[in-house]
Amino acid sequence: METTTVDKLMNILLIISSMIILIGAFFKLQHYPYGSNLLTYGFLAQFLISGFEIRRLKKVILELKKNKI
Repeated sequence: METTTVDKLMNILLIISSMIILIGAFFKLQHYPYGSNLLTYGFLAQFLISGFEIRRLKKVILELKKNKI
């Protein structure tokens, strides 16, 4: 399968949100300010991006099933 712009964008957004989670965890461990905020925003972003990705992949699967029959 070809890698589309949407696939690349989703991968980049997931990587960024994962980095925010890791930085937030580091900040929390070191008792730096805003560690909790970074963790919360990182997990929230990861949850939303994953939800959009699952919806998009379900549409692709239905399209492939429809074309296969």
